[in-house]
Amino acid sequence: MEDTNAIRLSDPIDSIPGIGPRTAKAYAHLGITTVHDLIWHLPSRYEHEQAEMTIAEAEHAISILEGSVENISIRGEIAAIRSSPGRGGRIEATLEDSTGSIQLVWFNAPWIRNSIRPGVEICAEGRAKRWKGYLQLSNPTWRLAGDEHSAIPGREEKHRPVYPASEELSSKKIHTAIEHILDSALLLINDPLPEKLRIARALPPLAEAIRMMHRPTHPDEVPAARRRLAYDELLLLQLGVMMKRRHLRSTLLAPALPLTSDIDTRIRARFPFTLTSDQDNACSDIASDLGSEIPMNRLLQGDVGSGKTAVALYAMLLAAAHGHQAVLLAPTELLAEQHHASIQKMLDGADVTIDLLTGTLPSSERASLRKRIASGESNILIGTHAVLSDDIAFHNLGLVIIDEQHRFGVEQRSRLRKPDSSGRIPHVLVMTATPIPRTLSLTVFGDLDVTVIRHRPPGRQPVISRVVA
Repeated sequence: MEDTNAIRLSDPIDSIPGIGPRTAKAYAHLGITTVHDLIWHLPSRYEHEQAEMTIAEAEHAISILEGSVENISIRGEIAAIRSSPGRGGRIEATLEDSTGSIQLVWFNAPWIRNSIRPGVEICAEGRAKRWKGYLQLSNPTWRLAGDEHSAIPGREEKHRPVYPASEELSSKKIHTAIEHILDSALLLINDPLPEKLRIARALPPLAEAIRMMHRPTHPDEVPAARRRLAYDELLLLQLGVMMKRRHLRSTLLAPALPLTSDIDTRIRARFPFTLTSDQDNACSDIASDLGSEIPMNRLLQGDVGSGKTAVALYAMLLAAAHGHQAVLLAPTELLAEQHHASIQKMLDGADVTIDLLTGTLPSSERASLRKRIASGESNILIGTHAVLSDDIAFHNLGLVIIDEQHRFGVEQRSRLRKPDSSGRIPHVLVMTATPIPRTLSLTVFGDLDVTVIRHRPPGRQPVISRVVA
């Protein structure tokens, strides 16, 4: 016979006993709509709950710590209870056990006066401290301890999970709901990692990691569980990036722009200086990429003054030598103008057309430049975000270079990488002097090949980095 109490990870949250439509809406505000969502709603931190202790043990713990003790649990009998006048009221009770007495204090809880009375045995939990010479629990939670036939067992030491919650839904309610379905839900979790791989990396099974997060039995279990979940997250990210990389390399084509000794000689003749060994290596990496139909996606990293612009120009001239256009994007108008001025100076007299497109270009000049770009008359275009405008169309764009690529959005960078009439996309080179975490992650996880210029050309002033408060 089918188990009618069985749950599925896809079951709606209101299928859990105790969760009605109103509470389900509160869960939805936290992004929790199914049983699966609930067990993956992981604790943000943990509170250490002391095992139930006597009043004397609590006093000793406070003396050792010279302050207060969090989350202690004490069982005793109410010896006296009194209320103080004033708005909301202050309720004080004296709790006694065989080892001593402790003061319980509640603020703005007048209902407490009618809930407990002298002679009742309770279990009180909260933060213990010494106040004006007295041992005190401030605003403790409490429950009846029961009688000799139905006594509530003493609390054991544990780490209590604290969940991301809301005004409508407390961490305690979330914890109760998770405890209700956790054991059944863990049986439904499929582990995507092979056992051999898990053992080699000392990773717990996925279901066990989730159990450790929600119900740790030892402080060391939480870091072990987090390590497993972090491994899964990073592996999934890496697989996604590698799938994207494979798609880029196996299904998309770029124009092949092979380097010949004649082209290399003509390009180098345009530089009024000799390239450094780092620049030579960078040009070699880029030329190797450009010579293939596999689209280049390379990061050129180097400090300010290391000569990245010369390497970029080498790549643009290689594209121009094959009759393809190249564009260099800069994040600011000033930087675009600097690139344009320095490159135009080096290419003075060359049979290459260089243009500058910024947002401040007069409309009449922009219209003329737009036509030259569309016809292919403009070989090298240097510009700002204005290049990304919808009215700018290239004739045969073969190379896109983005300076300080983190200053451009993902969608902005993708606009220039649309297939042309032959279905080919341009090669892409991104440059940066200040790699940010996202750029570094792209290099680590395989979306970008990396070339680094480590040394500056002779005679360049050293770059000084300072931290300024």
